[in-house]
Amino acid sequence: MKLMWKDTNISGFVTGVTWTGSAKQAARTVAFSVAYSPNDKKVKNLNIKLGDKIIFYPGYPDNKKIKFIGIVTQRERKSEIGELQYTATDGMMHLLRSSGTYRITNKTPEKITQMICKDVKVKTGSIAKTKIPISKIFFQERPYYEIIMAAYTKAYRKNKKKYIAQMNGDKLEVIQKGKIIPNFHIRQGERITDSSYTEDLESMVNRVYIYDSNNNKIGSVSNSNWIKKYGVFQNAISVDSGSGKAEAKAELQGINKTANLTMIGDYRCVSGLGVIIEDSRTGLKGKFWIENDSHEWSDGIYTTTLELAFKNIMDIQEEDEEQEASSSASSSASGTGTSDALNDVLNQARAWIGLGENPPGSNHNEITTYYGYDAAWCCMFIWAIFNKSGHGDLFMGGGKEAYCFTVKDWYQARGKFGSTPRVGALIIYGGEGHIGIVESVTGTGPRDFVSIEGNLSDTVKRSNGPSCSTVLGFCYVDYPSTTVSSGNTSAISGTSVNIPSSVAQTGITGNYTCYPQFYGRWNAGTTQRRISEIWGQKGKTGSPENIATIDGYYLIAVTQKFGQVGDIVCVVLANGTRINCMIADEKNPGDSNYTEWGHDLGGGKADVIEWESMVYGFPNVDKWRGQRVTTIINGGRYQGL
Repeated sequence: MKLMWKDTNISGFVTGVTWTGSAKQAARTVAFSVAYSPNDKKVKNLNIKLGDKIIFYPGYPDNKKIKFIGIVTQRERKSEIGELQYTATDGMMHLLRSSGTYRITNKTPEKITQMICKDVKVKTGSIAKTKIPISKIFFQERPYYEIIMAAYTKAYRKNKKKYIAQMNGDKLEVIQKGKIIPNFHIRQGERITDSSYTEDLESMVNRVYIYDSNNNKIGSVSNSNWIKKYGVFQNAISVDSGSGKAEAKAELQGINKTANLTMIGDYRCVSGLGVIIEDSRTGLKGKFWIENDSHEWSDGIYTTTLELAFKNIMDIQEEDEEQEASSSASSSASGTGTSDALNDVLNQARAWIGLGENPPGSNHNEITTYYGYDAAWCCMFIWAIFNKSGHGDLFMGGGKEAYCFTVKDWYQARGKFGSTPRVGALIIYGGEGHIGIVESVTGTGPRDFVSIEGNLSDTVKRSNGPSCSTVLGFCYVDYPSTTVSSGNTSAISGTSVNIPSSVAQTGITGNYTCYPQFYGRWNAGTTQRRISEIWGQKGKTGSPENIATIDGYYLIAVTQKFGQVGDIVCVVLANGTRINCMIADEKNPGDSNYTEWGHDLGGGKADVIEWESMVYGFPNVDKWRGQRVTTIINGGRYQGL
């Protein structure tokens, strides 16, 4: 081996080197130590700093082409042993620790990879060609590495070829995973010095739900024998076309078998490749795939330790579900579309806010009673909001769990755990363990969120930011779709405002403002004026109910309780009807009949919605008349503004 610091060969100063990699962690590291003695002039002190370039040749002098290029990311001084220890990480860390938002259409995984690397200024080498165009794929603040692997996951489900992304020197390469190292065997008595064999259920997937590109469930595959014996371990996939049965079957995974062995060192044995092994002591014989590798040089001895898999498993990454108010939607103002079950789950969580651990007259609360067990109940609360809202299959594939670290492990094993908060994700805290659900995201950082958490000071509470000091990460739940009955058919999720049952309402009425009368009359520079101009540019469209629309969103006026002019909102009625709207005007707090929930039209009842009518006269809202507004979900700003 040879180790270069900047342009200097420091191999003679190094007391030990460990070169490691993983098929799932992607970035490779080199950890090395050098002698350190500030008071001994015979010992040269190297002034290695964070960010310094390190080049490592593991096969030197036989092979000078395979090399590691990275920068020092950590240094540690251990005075008791007279050493300085350093860790260098290769360029993959920039793709793992940098995130971006992309909406990509009609590009192959190889084109997507080239585009991503250009954006983050990472050089590329050999990029596997799939020639499989992806019609549409979306990512919301996802690490660049995950974006690349999600694109290749799409290709894998078409051509059944598995891929791995890795650095070769300072260039990113995507290669076909699992290729066998040529002319190479690992045999007992020749190379192997130690070995072991284990089995576990960590990667089991025995049921897969299939969704189309519009997030409608179109089928499923399962292994009933595995489910009967081990319980449900569920995953979900989406397909652009076809039934998806073949793709779903490829997702099924049985018992995970792994083996570990230590052998005489060989730099060719790296994660992502396959090897042929013959070891009678553990019964290992045949082809195996390297999941983790560690190469160590110490005291003139070179050894390699490998973690082996019995199956060639790709690092599967999924695209994000796009929840947006899209200006490209159809201008038809009525019909049936889709909306995710996220709102049902969050509304159930909100309904329990304020519930204490032991309500008066009872030793149990509604949640622990529903779960059937009385103990620390933060995780029971999460299980309960999914099951009480009718979506129990979304939580751990229908599992029942009261220990939050088990929840973390379940989602992490399926590639659905990360550091970015998302609405509906489950937040996992460290220490003794705690869990909650993200209600809204307030910024771009990992601590910028509002959550609802059970057993927070013995109560269900809303927390503005983390309630505990250590945030381990977020479990990403696959929310399927439910029905939207009216308005633009785009799914809307975001910050919800529930109207308490104690608020007296008129229910939906025909209360209106004649929108054409105000066209062009709002003050210049106001958002009301801008929206009216957009309405005019788009042809002054309207719905069959004679309500003005933009891109299919009904134009309405509400109080500032529910948002601002220009926001896209979903109005949820008591009978389950969801009406997608745009706030075109705000009810004026200076009005004599103003209340925080809406105009009081008489009798002390709030009229929550005022329609922007296309005509002088009441719009035809008989199909909704009298229905209470239970919730208004604010999905953010209309993209056309």
